[in-house]
Amino acid sequence: MTGEQTDDGEGTYLFVVSYGDDAERKRAEYLFNNWEGGDIDAPDGFVRIASEVDHDDLYEKLVGKVPAEQVDSFRLEPVEADVDMQRHTVEESVNAPVDTVESFVEYILSKKKAVLQSASRNEYEVYTKKGRADITYRLAESDGETTVTMQVEGYPPAPEFLADFFATELADYAESQQ
Repeated sequence: MTGEQTDDGEGTYLFVVSYGDDAERKRAEYLFNNWEGGDIDAPDGFVRIASEVDHDDLYEKLVGKVPAEQVDSFRLEPVEADVDMQRHTVEESVNAPVDTVESFVEYILSKKKAVLQSASRNEYEVYTKKGRADITYRLAESDGETTVTMQVEGYPPAPEFLADFFATELADYAESQQ
């Protein structure tokens, strides 16, 4: 591993991924294991982040215990990623009562194995092969027609993929209720 910066802006980065459960860890590991372009290695041994220490003093004590060839030391600085979250809104009016439409919305969410995060706010989390996204929906009834508004948020490409799926499902459902 080298910490040198190349002319094209590429460099060596340390990623620290915190996870809430084993499924999140596996998704992150899968991504790293299957990434194409560049080298991604898991360091041998163990990793520690030392802040506000005398680097040379700590290094000297460390190589007194372990051969210097087995010790790498890197200066870390936070890197701001230039990646923007996407938000897609899907809206469809359906000629059906709000309870019927809500059952259908819950059905299409279950097709994508959406996990309820907040029942009071109709918030869901979805993991797909395209990535993860957060989904919320609102229903408004007026003159026997129910308007569904679904909001899909996340990092590309999952939001667009899911928005297209929900738009198609809702349009087909609305057409069947004519």
